[in-house]
Amino acid sequence: MIAGFTSVNAGLNSFTNLIVVEDWLIERKIDLTINEIKCRASIPSHANWFGARVRLGTNNELIKPVWISINTDQVLDSKLAQVREILDDCRSGLLFLPEKPHKDND
Repeated sequence: MIAGFTSVNAGLNSFTNLIVVEDWLIERKIDLTINEIKCRASIPSHANWFGARVRLGTNNELIKPVWISINTDQVLDSKLAQVREILDDCRSGLLFLPEKPHKDND
């Protein structure tokens, strides 16, 4: 029997990529020091640092740095509602299983 092992970055104590929904990247962190699940969403095409991206804040409010221009299609209410729903699911427990695949090129 041959077994192969691959490294998996599980988001323990640091944010890791979880899923892409439309143009939005959902990241997750499980903070073992305080037993808390944190999830965040941003549009990664504008910067490589989370704080310099169009993103949703801790209360799921839209944060757009003034120097970034974006397509209005990226922040449509329907897209934001979908991203917020995924964030709620992500934060709800250790097991995260999206109901359907989410693609950024539908």
